[in-house]
Amino acid sequence: MGGVIVLLIAGGLIIFLAPEPPQDELRLAREALAAAKKASADVYATSVYQEAQQLYDSAMVCWSVQNERFFPLRDFEKMTGFVQQVTKKANEAGQQAIQQSSNTSKLVQQGVADLNDKASLYERRYKHMPLPSAVIKDHNIGKMKLSETRIALEGNRYKEAYQHYLPAAELIGRSNNKAEEILTKWFDQYPQWRRHGNQAIAMSKGGRKVILVDKYAHKCMVYQSGKLIRQFDAELGINWMGHKRRKGDKATPEGIYRITQKKDGGRTKFGKALLINYPNDEDRKRFTQDKRNGIISSHTDIGGLIEIHGTGGKGVDWTDGCVALKNSDMDVLYRLVPIGTPVVIVGSLNPLN
Repeated sequence: MGGVIVLLIAGGLIIFLAPEPPQDELRLAREALAAAKKASADVYATSVYQEAQQLYDSAMVCWSVQNERFFPLRDFEKMTGFVQQVTKKANEAGQQAIQQSSNTSKLVQQGVADLNDKASLYERRYKHMPLPSAVIKDHNIGKMKLSETRIALEGNRYKEAYQHYLPAAELIGRSNNKAEEILTKWFDQYPQWRRHGNQAIAMSKGGRKVILVDKYAHKCMVYQSGKLIRQFDAELGINWMGHKRRKGDKATPEGIYRITQKKDGGRTKFGKALLINYPNDEDRKRFTQDKRNGIISSHTDIGGLIEIHGTGGKGVDWTDGCVALKNSDMDVLYRLVPIGTPVVIVGSLNPLN
């Protein structure tokens, strides 16, 4: 009986003295990992957070190994070391994440301000241009992503805001750059436009009326005696930038023309119309050269029937190459100018800057 008692006491003593896993340290480590995760350390402090996770996994492996041993022989010292490192690295990751999150917030806020300016520039400078569909698509998706960025910022969701901001910056930047490239290339012709504009004003100095169309400004102006006497908003061909090269390209021509017919009543479906002499000699010369260079097909027609006409005021460029005015403005212009009136059409009267 005494021997049994001794064995029981010895067994109890062994159990009492057996090593215990570091439960308190493990709880602190888990809390530190959870806090780091909540601070988005997996996004803003990825490497340190992953190191803390790996240390935690190592601690769990040590625990499993020791649990398989006979309990008096268990040793949790190595596990304790891992767990303490988990807490240290998780706290470090959390602090880095908080700092980086703050930096990201500032970065995105500054980026949004820049993208707002770029989007406004597009609306002012490029939106009315006949741009390729890919450029328009990039801009529209970029604006949608920019809106999503703003909403996420307002909700203090900086990670989400950053994820929306990156494609917004790429798309809006790319669409603006391409639009600017197209516009800049077109404005290489500005010296000729300026000469033609000056020529139009000079032709008016004897009291003669001259029509001057500025395509980029979308204005149809009337000069007399060197002075602007009338100005109307104008809508152009769908592909109004550049020279008209052929039938069906929906481009509004550029050059020096004259009114050859005045139409009203049943002679036109546009209320009133002023037919000009497109194609002129310069247009025919360019057309022949384009065919020779293979720019247009040898079977292509040069086109014609370019007019200044009514039924405008739609707010978009919609014609097949003509210049459209509101009916009330067309009534004024029709009364104002006779057959033979010069019509000068330029890309822009002002330089690009």
